[in-house]
Amino acid sequence: MVKGMIGAALKPTEHRNGGRPAKRRERRRCFETPTDPAIALFAAWQRTQRASLILCRLRQRLESRVLDAACPEAKVDKEGYSIAYQAEVEAATAALKLQDKLPQTPARSLLGVVAKLEMIVDADRDIEDPTDFPWPHIASVLHDLKKTAGSPPLERPDRSVVQADCRHYQAMAADLVGLQRQTGSVGLGEGPVLGR
Repeated sequence: MVKGMIGAALKPTEHRNGGRPAKRRERRRCFETPTDPAIALFAAWQRTQRASLILCRLRQRLESRVLDAACPEAKVDKEGYSIAYQAEVEAATAALKLQDKLPQTPARSLLGVVAKLEMIVDADRDIEDPTDFPWPHIASVLHDLKKTAGSPPLERPDRSVVQADCRHYQAMAADLVGLQRQTGSVGLGEGPVLGR
């Protein structure tokens, strides 16, 4: 009886994992490579982009306070703004460095190819005209690949991970602003820094 239950458990069924057909799962498995460097690069890039976005929002809030302030306490806000600005720059620079690694990073699966195209398309969301060649064409290829191979894992990092990343960039920024202050080159327009 136990042999029969084990044998039945090992037989592939048509619907497992929330109703996904076994054939589709097998097809996806041939495209997936758990150690695909392109997927790892994409995940690191997404994480850095997330930190950059959060730091940008912080800088914007501090910028509003600095611009609205008309009291002596504004000096503290200006320094915090300088740190916030510089932290945002550090995170954005880290994301750009990851983007620069894209051409040298091999994709070892179709999902890796999809991840690389996702980075390209997402990185250029601010282009002047996304309807110009080649952007609609690249988006079309990406859409077709996703239909065939699926999408790379789009896991949102845990809040504590993102907070740690932001603190890391803020510490880098605070160090840089401290050095600039020592040399007398810190000014409101010369670079932002995040408050601690």
